[in-house]
Amino acid sequence: MSRKRVGPTLGSLLASRGFTLIELVVVVLLLSIIIGMVAINLGTDDTSEVRDEADRLALLMNAAQQDAILDGQVLALTLEEGGYHFLRLNDAGTLAPIIRDELLRPRELAPGITVSAIEIAGNEQQEQRAILLQPSGEMEDFSITLSKGTARWQIKGSLNEGIRSVAPQTGHAES
Repeated sequence: MSRKRVGPTLGSLLASRGFTLIELVVVVLLLSIIIGMVAINLGTDDTSEVRDEADRLALLMNAAQQDAILDGQVLALTLEEGGYHFLRLNDAGTLAPIIRDELLRPRELAPGITVSAIEIAGNEQQEQRAILLQPSGEMEDFSITLSKGTARWQIKGSLNEGIRSVAPQTGHAES
């Protein structure tokens, strides 16, 4: 009397365990491609670094402008080669650096980022000049250009549009 087996045999169960070599190679290949794409997207380029620094400076300038309005004091911003600092009009009538204020303390630009141009009231500044933030909220139109390599970003300020971080316009003059 012969018995017929209805289910899988022990030999067939042992043979079907695990993955084939080609399946493992395909999974490893897909994982390496995904990890490579994530690594590329996590890396920062010069433009995003300059934009982030410009955004930070624009936010600080907006905070300083609000501080000037609320305190009824003149504040100013000066930019140097590697950084910037805010100034406050003191009792002697001169602008003195703000040092002990966590928000408006002197700051350094991120490595490799420089101030490549400053325009105040449409005139490019060759020497250091402060951008004044009046307690009335008034200010001269200004433009600060930050750069790293070929990447550029601007902080613009005007009475009508406020202080903002913008991509520089290329190829045509502003109107």
